[in-house]
Amino acid sequence: MKYSKIIKSICYGLIPILTLIIILHTCSIVYYANYEEDFENKTSYVDTTQFANDYFGAIIRALHISESERKIIQKNTDILISDIEYDSMADKEVVEMKAGMELQEKDPIQSNFYTIRKYEVLVISPEGDIITNVERTFRTDSAEKIKEYLAGKKYYWNYDGNEVQTNITKLAYEQIAYQGFEEIRTSGYEIYSALKEEGNAEFYALNLIYNFVMETYQTAPAITLIATLLLMACIVYIILSIGHKEGEEGIYTNGLDKIPYEVVAIIAGILLIIEGAFIWMCIDVTAHMASKIAIDSAIMASIALGFVMYITITVTIVTTIRRIKAHIFWKNTFVYSLSQFILGGLFTNLSQTMKLAVQYGGFLIATVILLALTVNEMPLLSLVLLGFWYYVFKKMVDYQNQMYQVREKINNMYHGDIEVPLEEDALYGELKQVAKELNDISGGLSNAIKEATKSERLKTELITNVSHDIKTPLTSIINYVDLMKQEKIENPKIQEYLEVLDSKSQRLKKLTEDLIEASKASSGNIKLTMETLNVKELVKQISGEFEDRFLKKNLQIIESFPEEVVNIQADSRYLYRVMENMYVNIAKYALEGSRVYVDVIKQNGKVQIHLKNISEDKLNISVDELMERFVRGDEARTKEGSGLGISIAKSLTELQKGKFDIHLDGDLFKVVIEFEEIET
Repeated sequence: MKYSKIIKSICYGLIPILTLIIILHTCSIVYYANYEEDFENKTSYVDTTQFANDYFGAIIRALHISESERKIIQKNTDILISDIEYDSMADKEVVEMKAGMELQEKDPIQSNFYTIRKYEVLVISPEGDIITNVERTFRTDSAEKIKEYLAGKKYYWNYDGNEVQTNITKLAYEQIAYQGFEEIRTSGYEIYSALKEEGNAEFYALNLIYNFVMETYQTAPAITLIATLLLMACIVYIILSIGHKEGEEGIYTNGLDKIPYEVVAIIAGILLIIEGAFIWMCIDVTAHMASKIAIDSAIMASIALGFVMYITITVTIVTTIRRIKAHIFWKNTFVYSLSQFILGGLFTNLSQTMKLAVQYGGFLIATVILLALTVNEMPLLSLVLLGFWYYVFKKMVDYQNQMYQVREKINNMYHGDIEVPLEEDALYGELKQVAKELNDISGGLSNAIKEATKSERLKTELITNVSHDIKTPLTSIINYVDLMKQEKIENPKIQEYLEVLDSKSQRLKKLTEDLIEASKASSGNIKLTMETLNVKELVKQISGEFEDRFLKKNLQIIESFPEEVVNIQADSRYLYRVMENMYVNIAKYALEGSRVYVDVIKQNGKVQIHLKNISEDKLNISVDELMERFVRGDEARTKEGSGLGISIAKSLTELQKGKFDIHLDGDLFKVVIEFEEIET
C-alpha cells in the first residue's frame, strides 16, 4: 500500500473536496461568532440582526440622496425639472423617476441607488421632490401607486412622516428608536421601501449562506478539524509517494519532468491567471444575476473552474517535487543550461590555476560590492554578505569532501576493492570527470579480474577432471604391471621393459596426484585443521627424514634455531607437505657437495623459516615465473618433477594464513615461510 495507485488517486480526489469543506465550515464558524444570537433563536434570515442592519442602512443611504444629487440627475438627463410646466403631479413624478433610472444606467457609481439595489425605495422630500428606483409600469406610474406597490411586498418598511409601518420585527419603531431613526424623523422626508424578491441575487446568496450556517454551525468545528487532519494526511502521503511506483525502486520521471522548469512555471502561471479571471467573472456575474437558476449555474461554473485550477496547481507541484527527489530540478532549467554553456565555454580551455584565479576574483568582487552597499546605509545587506560567505565556505567544504571521496576510491582500488563506484552525479567540475574515469578504470579492472578468475577456475576444473580421468586407467596399468612382475619371466628384455613401465607409471601417478592437490590448493577446496605446532620439532623431523637423500648428494644441513620454544597456528599435515616439497626441491636441484641452511627466526611477533641452498643449474628465471605451475629451474628438464611443488607449497601456506616468498641471488636459492607467532 506504500505507493498504491488507488490510494494516491483517492488522495488527489479528496484534497479539493476537503479544502472546500474546510473553507465553508470555517466561514460558518466565523459567521456564527458574529451573529450568535440569531442562530440561537433559530430565526429566519429576514428576522436576523444582520438583515435588519443591512435594510436600515439602505434606508439611511436613500435618505442621503441630497439636493446636489438631484441636480446631477437633471444634468445627466438634460432635464431641468423647475423649468417645465406639468399637467399633473403624476407627470412630474414620472419625469423625475425616469431621470433617476437613467442616471443609474449611465453612471451607477454616482447614484446612491446602486448601493441599495436589493431594495425598492421611494423618497419624498419636504419640498415634494420624488426620488425612486422603482421601474415605471401601469401599476407604478404615480407616487400613490408606488406606495401601494411597496406596501404589498412580502417584506416592507414605510415612514409617512408620522409613524413607521413594517412587517419586519427588528425594524419596528421600538427596535430602531435609538439606532438612527431620529435622523429620519427630523429630516422631514417620507420613505417607503420593500425588499426586492424577483432578481435579488444578493439577497438570495445571503439567505443561502445563512441557511447553510444554520444547518452546519453546531458540527462545523468538529468537521473542520477532521477535514484538516484528513487533508494533512492526504498531502503528506502524496508528497511521500510522488516519484514512486508500486513494486519499483527509485524515483521515476516522465516527459513533463524533462521540459525546462521555467517553461512549466510560465505556462502554469498563464493558466492560473486565465482560470482565476474566469472564476472572478463568475463571482462578479453572480452578484448581478436575475434568477436563482442563473446564480446556481454560476456557482457550479466557479466550482468547475476551481477544480481546473486545482489540476493546474497539482501538476505543477507534482513535477516540482518529482524533479527535486530525482535531483534534476536544477539541471532541467534554462538557467542551468545557460550557466553550463557559459562556464563550459569560458573554463574548458583554462588551466586549473586560471580557473581558481577567476573564481577567487569573482569572490573578491562580490565581497567588495556587498561591503560597499552595507556601509552605504544598507545594513540589511550585511546578512546577504554573511550568507554569501557561508555559501562560499560550504562550497569549499563540499569540494574537500568530494576530494576525500575520490581519494578514498583510489585508496580502495589500491587495496583491491574496486566494486563500489563513485557517485558521479554527486560531484561537479573536474572531480566529476575524474570520478567518471576512475569508475571506468575500476570497471575495467573488475571485468579483467572476473575474466581472469573465470579462466583460472576453468583451468583448475580442466586439470582436476583430466587428472581424475587419467587416474582410473593409470591405476589399472600399475596393477597389471605389478601382476606381470610377479610372473617368472626369463627374457631379460621383457624384465627391463617392465621396470621402465613401472617407473613411468609411478611418475605419472605422482604427477596426477600433484595436479589434483595443486588444483585443490589454488581453489581453496581444502579442509584445514588448525592447531598449535612446534616449528623446531617439525623442521627437525623433516630434516631427519631427508638426511639419507641429502647424504647421497653430499649435502650438509646447517640448522639454526632459537633456544626457546617457537609455536605457530597451522595444519600439521599441510605444513608438513609444504616443508616436504621444499626439501624435495633442494634434494633435486641443490649443487652436489654444497651446504643447505635451515634457520628458524623470531622477530616482531613473526616466525620465519629460511631455507637456502646453491642451485646446481643456472637460475635464468624470475621469481614470479618460478612460482607458476609447471615451471622448473632446469630448463633442460633432465630431472624428474612436475614443476608444481613450489606452486603447491605457496598455495598451502597462504591457505593457512602464512606468507611464502622466494629470493634469488645468482645461484643462491632462498625460501622464506612466515607465520604469526603463538604465545605459550
